[in-house]
Amino acid sequence: MSGDVLIALVPLCVFSSVYYGMRPILLVLTGIISAVISETLCCLFMRRKPSIVDGTAAVTGALVGALVSPLSPYWLPAAGAIFAIVAVKMPMGGSGRNLFNPAAAGLAAITLCFQGFLFTYPDPGLGVPLPLADNALSGIITQGSPAAQLAEGGQTLYTPTILLLGDFPGPIGATAIAILLAVALYLFIRRSISAIIILPYLATCAMLAWAFPRVSGGSGGSIMVELCSGYLLFAGVFLLNDPVTSPRHWLGRVFYGVLAGLFVMLMRYFGRFEEGACFAILLVNAFSTTLDRLGWYLLNLKRIRERRRVE
Repeated sequence: MSGDVLIALVPLCVFSSVYYGMRPILLVLTGIISAVISETLCCLFMRRKPSIVDGTAAVTGALVGALVSPLSPYWLPAAGAIFAIVAVKMPMGGSGRNLFNPAAAGLAAITLCFQGFLFTYPDPGLGVPLPLADNALSGIITQGSPAAQLAEGGQTLYTPTILLLGDFPGPIGATAIAILLAVALYLFIRRSISAIIILPYLATCAMLAWAFPRVSGGSGGSIMVELCSGYLLFAGVFLLNDPVTSPRHWLGRVFYGVLAGLFVMLMRYFGRFEEGACFAILLVNAFSTTLDRLGWYLLNLKRIRERRRVE
């Protein structure tokens, strides 16, 4: 699965590099290298065999790097990846044992501490690559993202066509909506993500966007803007489908997707940041086991009742 996720992230990074040059790719690589080194050092400290061969550390670093702004300094994805590995993944025992999605936790940490860097986006119409050096970014023209416009209560300026084509400011890996949909299809085919999770998630987000629109122009426009802005779709494809932190039974997965959609939209309506999907993912992670047990109980309710009668 790790290999599939890394492959799926490649076209998203390439798309961002078309607008901004090599800087987005270097930011993602910084996240990957920081995560791999952090896990290696943790394994050495814990006197364990290095576990980086499974690729999960690289995936964690890549996901953190893909959700920062192209204008972010290189230390930002590094900080998020290091926090994800050192504070969230390895203390729980490493791969396959973490209670919370490490990438979501790393992103939440840098969101809380460095939102000014995280949510400052370059204008995609610059026409020239971004400078590679951090100290050469001061004069770059910035532009508000659709998520920021929604959070501020203003009318978004982006049409459905622009949103699908990704010609708007946002995180490195989250603006290419058409490519994200193609990537999701690839991961479905590879069975790396579950439609039983992502479809209820997107349906819940769409329903709330329809019921409580933040833009004028009808409910259809509200659904389109909400689903395409920020990293809502990216979170559903990559973060919510973590096999370690998501339920195992299909009904529990449905509940999990619905609850995640509810949390994501509540964070958008009432949160302090323009995008808080990372916090929503961490919240729903905390309910994963409970939802799994609830799903199993409801699926086996008839059998349980029959057993009780026999006893």
